[in-house]
Amino acid sequence: MYLGIDLGTSAVKLLLLDENGKIVKTLSKGYGVNYLNGNWAEQSPDEWWSTVSSGLKDILDESSKEKLKSISFSGQMHGLVLLDKEDKVIRPAIIWCDQRTEKECEE
Repeated sequence: MYLGIDLGTSAVKLLLLDENGKIVKTLSKGYGVNYLNGNWAEQSPDEWWSTVSSGLKDILDESSKEKLKSISFSGQMHGLVLLDKEDKVIRPAIIWCDQRTEKECEE
């Protein structure tokens, strides 16, 4: 079995394949984007993690866990996740579609 995980902007998508590349199961679990001040875009990294964890429990059963040979992971681009000294998330992540620096970009 092979597992693919894609952490996207609006959902985490999971795909389980058998040894021949045949799709065994797919799953999508959504989460929100917080739009602040009209054009700021942020998400909770803790929500990403809890959604991925929940998705893994839903897509894998005991037999597929035992047969799992590899995991592939992809994530959304250009996100800023700020951590403290203990690697704990400090604030919501600023994600790729955030536009708070529009004026600076124009300049």
